Amino acid sequence: FSLELERVLHLFFYDYFSLGSLGHDEHVEVIPANRIKRFGNNVKFGITCTEVNGQLVCFKAHDRSHPKSAEIYAELDRLSNELKEYGHEYESSWITRPLKYDETIESVLCGHSEKLAIAFNFIQNPRPTFIQITKNLRVCGECHRATKLIAKIRQCEIIVRDANRIQHFYKNGLCSCQDHF
Repeated sequence: FSLELERVLHLFFYDYFSLGSLGHDEHVEVIPANRIKRFGNNVKFGITCTEVNGQLVCFKAHDRSHPKSAEIYAELDRLSNELKEYGHEYESSWITRPLKYDETIESVLCGHSEKLAIAFNFIQNPRPTFIQITKNLRVCGECHRATKLIAKIRQCEIIVRDANRIQHFYKNGLCSCQDHF
């Protein structure tokens, strides 16, 4: 990231969380990636931010820049194993590029920024009752399906604010969008 873009994204996501966490969802505008172009960068990659214990953290896909990266990826492995135990199958149709020689369908899809943000929440607070993340692009179907199941398995409500809508994933594994995302 450029420092300026990172600063701008932090400010945008801080506004999302500040207003949204106070129950003022009607005042929160989801800012699509093309609104950030005016800052000199054409953002086409997904960035997901979350606030945990007063710390705002942003991830891009397959991000390993966080100091707790090893812990985050270990938690992702645990989440992936739990998902598979509950019957989750990773769908290659959500991969938009050819796999590299050392990648698997699972490794590519588990590296999506929203899954990194969710995993970060679980390592910072092993038993949260509520997680909120914000993504600058639309959440893919794979992440939507996985998030529903994670909410059910871990008994944690998850709010995902993306470029299209605010989705509430309930502890019973259902989503407020009724799968019309």
